[in-house]
Order: sequence, then structure tokens, then C-alpha cells
Amino acid sequence: MIAPLLRMSAGIAIGLLLLLLSSPCLLAAEEIFVLFTRPVVNEPIFGQVELVAEVSPEGVEATVEFWIDGEKVGEVAVPPYRLAVDVGEENRSRQLEVRAIGVEGETARAFRSTPAIPIDDVVQAELQQLYVTVLENDRRVLDLEEKDFEIRDNGMVQEMVTFTAGHVPLAATVLIDASASMRGRRLRFALRGATAFGHGVEPEDEVSIQLFADRLLFESPYSSDVEISTAGLAGVEAEGGTALNDYLYRALRQLESRQGRRVAVLLSDGIDSHSVLRMAEVTWLARRSRAMIYWIRTEAWGAGNLRFSAWKDSSDYRREYERLEETVIKSGGRIIALESVEGAEQAIREILQELREQYVLGYYPIISRNDGSWHRVKVRVGRTGRTVRARGGYIDY
Repeated sequence: MIAPLLRMSAGIAIGLLLLLLSSPCLLAAEEIFVLFTRPVVNEPIFGQVELVAEVSPEGVEATVEFWIDGEKVGEVAVPPYRLAVDVGEENRSRQLEVRAIGVEGETARAFRSTPAIPIDDVVQAELQQLYVTVLENDRRVLDLEEKDFEIRDNGMVQEMVTFTAGHVPLAATVLIDASASMRGRRLRFALRGATAFGHGVEPEDEVSIQLFADRLLFESPYSSDVEISTAGLAGVEAEGGTALNDYLYRALRQLESRQGRRVAVLLSDGIDSHSVLRMAEVTWLARRSRAMIYWIRTEAWGAGNLRFSAWKDSSDYRREYERLEETVIKSGGRIIALESVEGAEQAIREILQELREQYVLGYYPIISRNDGSWHRVKVRVGRTGRTVRARGGYIDY
């Protein structure tokens, strides 16, 4: 008799428990979770950036707040949870926080620290030199004098102390994308362009030719001797993926120790698939090194360029591509878009001719604090209708 009663009591208890769990009014608020998807771990940030968060479970209603260094910078009420914000140009670490707040007040948080880009060999260089190309109706203007130029540093007119028109020795790296997409005739025409650059240097110049994929395939020492810079070049075969950011960064680091006008010439479609570094780090080094970057673009971004990988989606690829474009322009260089890779040799010759016909302006900034801040520089010429191309600024260190 006791056993049946115990079984009945247990059944009643289980039934009551199931009733309680199934009652909507007695359920606790659904737990939510939030995480950062951008910036990625250990990615330095500066300038205009996009903060991105994801909330789970999918479909849960939440408002997402973004915080930087303890200050709220904005919120987004509906997915996708993305916020564009300008974090400034200072090279420093930042503490990011994202908060997801549910409809019943439940809150989830995630944190991310972004590092400063390390500067381990700061060079003191007080004299600022600008390499300037002046165009009128797409033709270079070659008859200007010192009095025709005005330099503004952070809006302040500067006194020019040096002025040169014509050739200044070059220190150049010609960086050729030799990934699998460049196989066959594409690589052959690219190598013709690299060889043309080697033939175009003068005794006081120096050039290194480098071919990269997802690893370095070829590298010549810096030299003005075309036989040295091109020896073994013809034996390279295109293969592998593209680590553009890594090898452009490497080339810029090498140029820091060279004398003369520093130039990186990149021949690539501009789509990076295998780099460890993000373009933000390349951008920062480009600003610091003061090298001009010329990009011979073998293919424009389009539907055929949509890419996906385990760590990047199409929007990530596009962002990196657009940041490369911006980095090139702000370095004082330019983008030469090829309809066909057969035009690589002519593009190389055009770049060499432009470099020979630049003006070199030098000045000591009126205000220099050596504080790592970004100085915006603008060069103007007196006559209207002329376009001036020069580096957009420098880091004050």
C-alpha cells in the first residue's frame, strides 16, 4: 500500500514541476550573449573604424551599446549591430566594451583591448621633405619655381628652406604579386615591367625586385646594376595565395633604412587572402616611413572579386581593398589601373618618368612636439586649374 502511494506522490510532484516550467509567467528572462566581431583580436585601430557585435540567441531583441575607454560612443537598436566611429589618429591602445541590453533589462557584456602599433626604432628627422607632382590637363608641369608653392602644416603656412626640381636619387622596391592567379602570360608581362624598372635606374639609384605569393618567392639585393637585380627572375613560377599586406609591410620596413626618395611599386590585383597583418598596420607604417606607394592594379574590384574565407567575408575583403587604395593616395603615390597586364611595362616606365619630374620641397615645421601626433600637410600652387599630388601628412616624432 505504501509503495503505490509513494509512486503516486512522485508522479504528482513531477507533474507540478512540468506545469511550473511550462507556465510563461513564471519563466526567467531569456539569457543573452554578446561578442565583438570587429575589430578582431590584436588589431590596432585609428581614424574611421567600424565596430561590429553579434547578439545570440538569434532573433532575441536587444539594444547594443558601444563604449571606448569608458565613454559611450553610440548604440544600435536593431541588427546588424554596426557602428562607424572616428577614434582619432593617435597611436595608442584602447579599451572597447559592448553591452547588449534585452527587453527585460537583462545585460550581456564583452570586452576587447586594441593595441598600439609598436614603434621600436624611432628616427628623429626634423626636416620635412615633400615629393610633389603638379599636373595641368593631365600633363606634368615642369617649369615651376620655389615662389610658386605654398606649404601648410596643420593649417599654418611654412617657410620653405630647400627646393629641387628634377632628379633625386631613388630607393625603390618593385613588389610583384606572383600568386597562382598570375600564372602564365600574366606573370611574364609583370616580369617585363620589373625588368624595365631595373633598366631605368641610374647609378645613384638602388632597386630591389621582390616576388611574393603566400611566401616570398624571389628577392634581389638593392642595387643599381640591372644584372644583379634581375638575376634569376625568369625562373620564378606563380603559385600559392596572396599575402599582400605582409609583404608590402615588409617592403616598407626595408625602405626605412634606405637613403633618398623611397618608393614602393606594387603590381597586384590588390586582393589579400593570406596575410597575418591587416591593412591598418600597413597604413600606419606607410605614414611613418614616408615612402610613396604606386599601385599598378591588374584588375578592378568587381563581382569576380567577391571572396569568402574562414576569417573574412566579402565586406572584409572590400574594406581591406579600399584601405589599400586610401593608403596609396595618401602616400603621395597613385593607382594606375591596367586594362590588361600587357600594359605593366608601360606603367612602370610612366612611374619612373613621373619620379624624375617631381619637385622636392623641404621645410622645418613651425610647431613640432615630437608627440606622435599626425600633421596634415597641404601643398598649393598659385595658378588655378592645376592638380597637386603629394603626401598628405606625417607623424611628428
